[in-house]
Amino acid sequence: MNDKRIYLAPMVGRTDEYYRALVRIMSKNIYLYTEMITCDAFLHTDRKHYKVNSREKDLTIQLAGSDPKKYGKCAKIIEEHGYSEINLNIGCPSTKVIKGDFGACLMNSPELVSEFIYEIKLSSSLPVSIKTRLGLGYEHNLNLLYNLINQTHKAGCNKFFIHARNAILDGLSPKKNRKIPLLRYSDVLEVKKSFPFLAFYLNGGVESISEIKKNIVNFDGLMIGRSIYDNPIFMLQIEQEIFKSEVSLTRKDIIEQYAVYALEKSNQGISNYLLLRHLFSLYYNTSSSKKWKKFLHDIIQSNKDINNITSFEESFYEEKITTYG
Repeated sequence: MNDKRIYLAPMVGRTDEYYRALVRIMSKNIYLYTEMITCDAFLHTDRKHYKVNSREKDLTIQLAGSDPKKYGKCAKIIEEHGYSEINLNIGCPSTKVIKGDFGACLMNSPELVSEFIYEIKLSSSLPVSIKTRLGLGYEHNLNLLYNLINQTHKAGCNKFFIHARNAILDGLSPKKNRKIPLLRYSDVLEVKKSFPFLAFYLNGGVESISEIKKNIVNFDGLMIGRSIYDNPIFMLQIEQEIFKSEVSLTRKDIIEQYAVYALEKSNQGISNYLLLRHLFSLYYNTSSSKKWKKFLHDIIQSNKDINNITSFEESFYEEKITTYG
C-alpha cells in the first residue's frame, strides 16, 4: 500500500474546509480535495477563503470553467495559497454545469482542455490532473476518452481519475448519473493498460474494505466519495485495514477533537450550521443515530455554544471503533 493512494472525492456542498477538518481527525492518509469551484467564482471570491491550513497537506483544488486564460489566472493564485495540485472537472453531468460549457461535455473538446493545461503550466509549477468519465451517452466506446487522454497528456497531464461510468447528459440528473449508467471497472483497467506510463485512479461504486482491496491492486489508487461522507467511520476502517494505522478512536474522541476546532471557527463568526452539518452521519447505522441528529439540530436551531456538542449523553457513545458493519 505504500505506493497506493486513496483520495476523498470532491463533492459540492460537502468537502468544504470544515468537513476536511473532520476528515483529518479520523484519517491522516486519505488525500483531500476541495469542492468543485468555477474559475469565475474563484477569481471573484475573497481569497482568504482559499488559503490552505497546516492540517491540509497535499490539498488538491478542483476547478471548472471554459476560458483557458482564467485557468491561468487561477493557477497563479492557487500556487501562492499552498495547494499541491489542480484538478480539472471534465466529468460532472449536471445541467447547470453543462450550460456553463464545462464538466463532462468537455470530453468532446480535448483541444480546449489542453489549452487549460497549457495556461496553468505557464502560470504555475503545479501538477495538473483530470477527473472524467468513461464516455458520453449510452454507447460503450472508449475512443472519446482515449482522445482526451492523448491530447491532454501532450499538454502536460499525467494523472487521471476515471469515474467508471458514462455520463448521460440528456435526461438524467447527477444523482441518477451516479447509479444508472453501468459500472465498468474492466474498461478503466483497459485504459490504464493502454497508457502504462500514466497514473490512473478508479472512482465510482467502491463502498467497502473488500472492494478497496480487490480494486486497488489494479490501479495507482482509488477515489471514494459518498460512501465515506455517508458513513464517516468508514475512514477509520480504511486507516486501520488499508493503511495499517494504529488509530483507535471513539465517537466521543472525534467529537471532542472536532469541538476544539469548531470553537475556534465559531469565535471567528462561522455559524453552527456550517460547522455541524457534516457531523449528522457520525452515528450512521447505530441505535443512537436519531438521538444524535436531533441533538445537533437543537444546537443549530437554538444557536447554542458550539461546545455543547461534547455534552451528548455518555450512555449513547459507542465503544472503541475497531470493527464495522
